[in-house]
Amino acid sequence: MTNYYDNNQLKPNPNKTQVCCFHLRNRDAKKHLIIEWLGKTLHNTDYPVYLSVTLDRTLTFKEHCSKTKMKVQARNNLLRKLAGSQWGAQPHTMRTTGIALCFSTREYACPVWSQSKHAKNVSVALNDTCRIITGCLRPTPTHKLYLLAGIAPPEIRRRVTTDIEKTKQIKDERHPMFGHEIANTRLKSRKSFMQTAKELHESPQKARLQKWQDELQPEELTQITQQLPMGGHLPWPLWKTLNRLKAGVARTKANMIKWKFNGEDDSCDCGERQTDEHLLLCTMIPTQCTREDLILTNTNAIEVAAYWSQHNI
Repeated sequence: MTNYYDNNQLKPNPNKTQVCCFHLRNRDAKKHLIIEWLGKTLHNTDYPVYLSVTLDRTLTFKEHCSKTKMKVQARNNLLRKLAGSQWGAQPHTMRTTGIALCFSTREYACPVWSQSKHAKNVSVALNDTCRIITGCLRPTPTHKLYLLAGIAPPEIRRRVTTDIEKTKQIKDERHPMFGHEIANTRLKSRKSFMQTAKELHESPQKARLQKWQDELQPEELTQITQQLPMGGHLPWPLWKTLNRLKAGVARTKANMIKWKFNGEDDSCDCGERQTDEHLLLCTMIPTQCTREDLILTNTNAIEVAAYWSQHNI
């Protein structure tokens, strides 16, 4: 290394140089490398960082996934501030901010660590992101959150991003791995980027939508699309209530008792038991609506959502 630095007129700095050994021998996990350079012992680190990607001894990327999750959670706190109606929250603003702040952080360098079994931990924070964007409650099924937010699930977005990098590796001569031959697999637990990623033959938008449609059967909630469903022009309080009605999980008295937030009275003002299905058929609302009305977000659905929005459902 000294000769290389001298030949290229570089100035070495042993104080900032770190060393790490990558291996799978757990019995040697605590052993440190003792390497001297220019009379100084180099610092041994268990988690070196290269281009903002945290590596570890076994290349499981557990530490990197943990750090990424914490970054997304910190940005979710900013998104929660924006979700207050006094800050002028709008559905399109919330969705754009969530994608720019949270999803971009989640997808950085994901072709490197997307095959890690710890990658799913980051998806938990993104579930919270979509929950904030849509205004839905925590018991709402996660697949409904992404449908209402108009954002493909993290696993699909991560897979397509990896396929984009694979396409570049195959076609772009400037890519560092262009023409790289696949090495023989020694461990079954390892899922190499070269073996798992596939070349894209369509646009990333179409690829995400197709994979999403293949994994999720169409249901009554809404159509699968990568944009806000109908009603994105509505004010934030009304949009939030409308999404809760679409998801079928709202702050009804029956649910509040189930979640142990209220007493034993689950009766609506009309005298019937207040459940999620009852919200669409209550005699106190100005007009009744169906699931089809909620999908279309027509006048009936908006009037019902406006009524229950005043009751903080």
